[in-house]
Amino acid sequence: MSEQADFEQLDCSAVIADVYLLLDSECDEASRTRLQRHLDDCGSCLATYGIEEKVKALLSRKCGGEHAPEGLRERLMVEIRRTVVVNVRDNK
Repeated sequence: MSEQADFEQLDCSAVIADVYLLLDSECDEASRTRLQRHLDDCGSCLATYGIEEKVKALLSRKCGGEHAPEGLRERLMVEIRRTVVVNVRDNK
C-alpha cells in the first residue's frame, strides 16, 4: 500500500484520538510516521494537535512531575477519546 493510501485511510477522528500517544512518544515508529504525515497534510488535525500540545505542556508545568495513578490515566484516555470522536462527528 502506498504512503498516500495510508493518509487517505487514516480518519481524522482516529488521529485526534491518538494524538496523546504521539505527544507522549508512546507509539511505535510506523504509527508516529503515519500520524505525523496526516498532521502535516491536514490543517484541522494539526490545529487540534497544537492545542493538545499546549495543554500537555501547561499540565506538565503546573503539575511539576507528579504522576497520576495508572487507573486514572487509563480512564482519562478513554474519556478523552470518546469526547474527541463525538466532537469530530458533530463537526462533520
